[in-house]
Amino acid sequence: MKELWEILNGFAGNENINKATFKTIRTLLGSFALYATIIVAAALIIYAIVVRNRDEEQLARSRRTIVGVIIGYSVGVIAILGFLEVSYQIWSGDINSYYWMFVGLIALVVVSIVVTLVLKKKQIKWYKWCALAFAVAFVIYAIVIACVVPAVEEYYEPLDGQNWQMTVVTIVLVGVIVALAVLGGKKDDGYDARALTYGAICVALAYALSYIKFFSLPQGGSVTFASMLPIILYSYMFGTRKGLVVGVVYGMLQFIQSPQFYQPMQVLLDYPIAFGALGVAGIARKIPFVKGKMLAEFAVGASIAIVLRYFSHVVSGYYVFSSWAMEGYTAVSWAFVYNMFVFADLAIVLVIGVLALSTKTLRRTIIEVQN
Repeated sequence: MKELWEILNGFAGNENINKATFKTIRTLLGSFALYATIIVAAALIIYAIVVRNRDEEQLARSRRTIVGVIIGYSVGVIAILGFLEVSYQIWSGDINSYYWMFVGLIALVVVSIVVTLVLKKKQIKWYKWCALAFAVAFVIYAIVIACVVPAVEEYYEPLDGQNWQMTVVTIVLVGVIVALAVLGGKKDDGYDARALTYGAICVALAYALSYIKFFSLPQGGSVTFASMLPIILYSYMFGTRKGLVVGVVYGMLQFIQSPQFYQPMQVLLDYPIAFGALGVAGIARKIPFVKGKMLAEFAVGASIAIVLRYFSHVVSGYYVFSSWAMEGYTAVSWAFVYNMFVFADLAIVLVIGVLALSTKTLRRTIIEVQN
């Protein structure tokens, strides 16, 4: 035992070997998870097709089985790959104290949402004051971060005199997203146990799938195995207002998973705003020429949501990463070209989403929720 301990200590002392080994393990597990996810997804779709003509009691059991598999698989992927990802970033020095400040902001948002919803559910009258207090705390915290956290000058070279333009464009983009969320939502858009449960499941599944990557780009961004699909389906099922909240929470988790911080406004654009835009996918249910056609509503809504995400990344790319443009491209043209990877994600989402919506089990679940 003593000899084994000495060997392990010697291995731990070799930083280069450790980092390389850690990275190799992470890459291998990510590749394995990709194929495992494809197999699990195919198996669930086949299972849903097989049981589609069963009676109502058997269909209810099949839905519980599918949800159980999804939850168990999501928790397993998040626990294993999430631990390796964060551990590697800490080990390689990519995470500093500013990262934990943003984690604190994310924790504040999650806690405020949960506490406010619980108080509202229990019909406690002062829940609105509690929500207001959380909102004030969030604003103060965000201002502190904006003032304290510096831009990373090694990479970030802002265009002269255009910081204020980025702020204005960001406000306009947020206004468009919020307006669509309000227009696409229901007047009685309250949260019940089912909405909260589905929201948690969709965020967990999306977060797990975000680790399953076909490839990653050198300057940030990746094409995943339909990681945006659960958020888009949630918005389609429960409406844009709930979808926006779930999308923002998912965007914040994305920052924890793969933090790319160069400037405070860039963090907002590339994470909560970009992924919050996915929550407006349900707006297609209000569009007359596709209304009532489930596959068309899904496809149009997903396209609108992902285009909004694309523009959020473009704004960030133009104003923050202009110095990264390849030779032959202007800052704006490179921002548009580089971020087109999201359309590969869109294609994957549409293919898998249409296949999933072709099953009777999922269609019936969506109809039950919407009614």
